[in-house]
Amino acid sequence: MPPGLQITSDSDLDVVLEDFRIKQARRDSTGPKYSCSISGCDASFKRLDQLDRHEYHHTGIKKHACSYEGCDKSYSIVTHLKRHLRSTHERPAALQKTVKCSLPECNKMFTSTSNMSRHVREAHECPREYECSYCSAKFRQKMKLRRHEITQHTQAYPFRCEKCTRGFYQQWQQESHQRSCKLYACPQCEQQFDKWTLYTKHCRETLHGRDRIKCEHCDKSYDKPSDLSAHIAAKHPTDAESTFSCTEPGCNRSYSYERNLRQHVLTSHTGRRFECLAVDCQRCFSSAQNLSKHLMRYHTAKERKPAKNKLSSSPTPKTAPVSSRKRRRDAGKPARSHLSKLACLVLDKKVDKEVRLRQPLALTSVAEELQNQQQKEKQMDQDDEDDEQDGTEEQIKP
Repeated sequence: MPPGLQITSDSDLDVVLEDFRIKQARRDSTGPKYSCSISGCDASFKRLDQLDRHEYHHTGIKKHACSYEGCDKSYSIVTHLKRHLRSTHERPAALQKTVKCSLPECNKMFTSTSNMSRHVREAHECPREYECSYCSAKFRQKMKLRRHEITQHTQAYPFRCEKCTRGFYQQWQQESHQRSCKLYACPQCEQQFDKWTLYTKHCRETLHGRDRIKCEHCDKSYDKPSDLSAHIAAKHPTDAESTFSCTEPGCNRSYSYERNLRQHVLTSHTGRRFECLAVDCQRCFSSAQNLSKHLMRYHTAKERKPAKNKLSSSPTPKTAPVSSRKRRRDAGKPARSHLSKLACLVLDKKVDKEVRLRQPLALTSVAEELQNQQQKEKQMDQDDEDDEQDGTEEQIKP
């Protein structure tokens, strides 16, 4: 019989007594009263909330939903649903937290003395702590301890995906994942990837999955025919005209590019060298690029000096000292302000400088000028529309 109803007949009294006998029999019994409804599971429990928590680990479904209209809350344990109904829907007004924790170092507030007593018992007097069997970590909840041991130590997930072997804590998570799980297999190796981004990254790094064009003369391969043609022209020329040979007597060197031949003639036959003029450094290089790399790598900014091109066969002429020019104050600054460029305005030089420096008066004047310009354009557009309308009316008149 629902609570709150009055007993008006003998039949109502019989219903109340029968409910009382059933509850009393469950209290007096020593064995389990509730059995798991999942097929293949023989677990049984003495309390209903223990059964609800056990079945939630099987299905992952919160079967106790709130019956009030507009409330979509659902819970895995019926006692949690009852607490929600009492605190949210059946309570006439929200209770104020007026009861403070009895310990002076704790500032938590509670709505009732029973809640405060439970807090003191569980948080201060004898707090529940579950210690990890593999490390020194401790947790207040057993489920968090189990999750920590699985992820950090054992990797023994109770449920795994059949495709990608990914682990899950609950069965419904595994089933939800398997519906959208898709593996991408590489066509040239045995690797598989559960994400498209990882698959494309693998193909980009290993160049798998692409039809590369291989050179007939060597083991080189290229993605584009143009790259292969450039390689053949440079490394495997068909005739001698496509190569550049050295004309010096006794030198049989040949090159695929003319710039390489010029560099060879300068360094090997004319004796041109680029010397490092830093303090206590007498190294020479075949090109100015190698000299600049050497200066950046081995010498500081104070030690670096402008390198002079020297020919070992002839002495270098003395050059006049380069006069250093004073840097202008406006060097590197734009000739016109960005505002005048974007707005297509022609401003006076003084006004443009003030706009560049963000002076309030100059910005205000430019804004007024832009507004006036917009109004003029609108007036011109309106006049053009009026002229067109007058022209159409004259054509319509007989």
